[in-house]
Amino acid sequence: MIQQNEVINLLYGGFERDCPLYLAGDIGGTKTLLGLYSLKGTEFTLVKERHFPSRDWQDLIRLIQGFLEEISVPPEEISGGCLSLAGPITQDKCLLTNLNRVIHFQTLHSAFALRKPLLFVNDLEAMGQGLMLLKDDDLLCLNPSAKNPASALSKPSLNRALIAPGTGLGQAMILADHRVYATEGAHSDYAPRTEQEVQLWRFLVQKYGHVSYERILSGPGLADIYRFLHWESHPPSHHDPIPAPAEITKRALAGICPLCTETLKLFVKVLGAEAGNLALRTLAYGGVYLGGGIPPKILPMLQENFFLEAFLSKGRFRDLLSQIPIYVILNERTALLGAARLAAATEYPPTCSQKQT
Repeated sequence: MIQQNEVINLLYGGFERDCPLYLAGDIGGTKTLLGLYSLKGTEFTLVKERHFPSRDWQDLIRLIQGFLEEISVPPEEISGGCLSLAGPITQDKCLLTNLNRVIHFQTLHSAFALRKPLLFVNDLEAMGQGLMLLKDDDLLCLNPSAKNPASALSKPSLNRALIAPGTGLGQAMILADHRVYATEGAHSDYAPRTEQEVQLWRFLVQKYGHVSYERILSGPGLADIYRFLHWESHPPSHHDPIPAPAEITKRALAGICPLCTETLKLFVKVLGAEAGNLALRTLAYGGVYLGGGIPPKILPMLQENFFLEAFLSKGRFRDLLSQIPIYVILNERTALLGAARLAAATEYPPTCSQKQT
């Protein structure tokens, strides 16, 4: 994991100017990370980064320009760049799903004359690329008794799967040949497994019409689960304020709010079940990886037996799933690192959007 003291401050000239530099961005629903990486041999070093609340900026071009001006690096000195975007990538634009903003690629191409064209990828594709560069201490295995718990790093030639709950929910698969494919599987139909989950589905369908996994496995979904459980135990006229998702998590882990604990427990069960679904869809013998902003914050709950039981409860395929290791990604810069990796790549993966010549 990259430690804070490894971040080199440009104001003190602490990096090698003869190493190629790469601009990386991770634009999510809650926060935006911009970073500058240097590459020496096969080692990436994070030279400078900045965090911004995503709802605080309206113009991505001005945001990037301000970042480059602050660190005194003109675009022409940057060898390449890649932006990881939390939304589906089309040929010329991306709708940031949970920000309701559209990023037009040609506009950014025109604004930044990098040595190589600026790339745009889905955030889960960038996370998958970054996953291949992580170290042992960037991962926490939730089921060390799995048949091959070391397969993630020692045997990468196996399919792997990513599921990442945060502001929204992302899903991706990494094939045995290391190609990463982001999906929009998070928006597929939610399938309740218990009577309580059926009632949750009915509650949410009245609010949204269509209930996807993202409606549950996300920050807003956590608040909706709390709202549902509160509604079950209180008359409709009872209107207590709903805590923010971070507050629900905090109270649940501290054991000071039974309703928060029940909320997080139901969230974790649904996450385990959908992680198991994704493992079957991809035959992810190389591991299922929990990324995004939420899993590292709820480790005690993920280490409870009910998460693993929900993952394994697939009838005749329980034994198969018991062979698959499950990891939590602890490095919050994984997608940013993956964007840098793509920016430096000599060949663009087929799912990257790039300037057409």
